[in-house]
Amino acid sequence: MNRLVLDRYLMREVATAWLAVTFVLLAIMLSTRFASVLNFAAKGDLPPDLLLNVALLQTLRYLVMLIPASLLLAIMMSLGRLYSDNEIAAMTGCGVGLGRLYRPFLWLAVILALATAALSFSIGPWAGRQADFLVKDAKRLVQYTPFEPGQFKPTAGGKAVFYTASMNPAGTQFGQVFTQIEEAQGSSVVVADHGDQSGDPATGDRLVRLYDGYRYFGTPGTAEYDVVKFKELTLRLSPPAFDYVNDQRVLSPTGSLLGSSDPQDQAELQSRLASPLSVLILALLAVPLSHLQPRQGRYGKLVLGILAVLVYLNLIIFGAAWIGKGKVPPLIGLWWVHGLMLTVALVLTARRQGWVR
Repeated sequence: MNRLVLDRYLMREVATAWLAVTFVLLAIMLSTRFASVLNFAAKGDLPPDLLLNVALLQTLRYLVMLIPASLLLAIMMSLGRLYSDNEIAAMTGCGVGLGRLYRPFLWLAVILALATAALSFSIGPWAGRQADFLVKDAKRLVQYTPFEPGQFKPTAGGKAVFYTASMNPAGTQFGQVFTQIEEAQGSSVVVADHGDQSGDPATGDRLVRLYDGYRYFGTPGTAEYDVVKFKELTLRLSPPAFDYVNDQRVLSPTGSLLGSSDPQDQAELQSRLASPLSVLILALLAVPLSHLQPRQGRYGKLVLGILAVLVYLNLIIFGAAWIGKGKVPPLIGLWWVHGLMLTVALVLTARRQGWVR
């Protein structure tokens, strides 16, 4: 029963610290990404109502990179507090060894490794494709506007030409409109005093309403024209068909990478596999790395932990680049990186246990 209580206590300590560290790191990464997305919205290339959706989808991708680092930092912060408060000394006096300390942390590492694998192989690429689709589709719809102040703008493959003398900053209202539309029965020219436009969220069509104007319809080169005076005239403009194409290998489904002989595909597959493996290896490394000497600062070893994460991640990046360039065979892949870090973790553990000087 005492063992179960101890495991729960350690699990609660590291899980709480992991949630806090992950939240802080995620907020930092999202703020930088959100700034770039906000720049698109400021330029009018992305509707503001899509900002939150894109940010939430990007969160799923960022978790793949954050979970390994946040787990190591969480374990080191938790053990640093326990060392500083002499709780580890009390546990050691009660016969708790390093192996007992590892057990709750490794259980959490296994759970997070499985979650990271799901994010890395399936959920993350899917979320990235969804965010990319939303951004590209929104930019297409925003750019498909028939009015630009002071310019004759052709749309619908040149079958319609629109002109307006002025437009408000939001692009919803305009004045002094001239429109020429090629129809199946002839050509029509519309002149209006002012108008407005809005988008149909269900179909993506753009609704243009013109007020106080005239519509001239007939066949060019003849005198047969019908003139209609209107108070309000509504035009529905359908945007061109949008076929989404994923042009980023990092967003490709994992199934398309399996069995591929392309070195770039092999590099991406190895990178996705590296994420869950790094969770387990960094968790093994964190416990011996967290050992503090008496009167040593509670967070004195965090710098070493951050350095270990940076070295590990950079080796993965360099190793994946070498695989993509054909310098490292896919059979070797990134296993040498994981083997190197695992060896460091095992050596530090053996030294901590007194097995190796």
